[in-house]
Amino acid sequence: MPEAICNVPVPRTPQELEQAVRRYQASDLAGTELFCCWQAIRDASLAQLTPEAENDQVAGEDSY
Repeated sequence: MPEAICNVPVPRTPQELEQAVRRYQASDLAGTELFCCWQAIRDASLAQLTPEAENDQVAGEDSY
């Protein structure tokens, strides 16, 4: 499958990301456009992860 050429801007701020998700949910996209929008949202979400979040642990079975 050939690589899709995406010209969808990747959201940079949490507010831009939230707006992009709303547009994505309300849109009627298909095919390459759908994939490009999804990929931009995914990339923005991953870029906004904080290193502290990786160390954030939830108590497991051993805490009961």
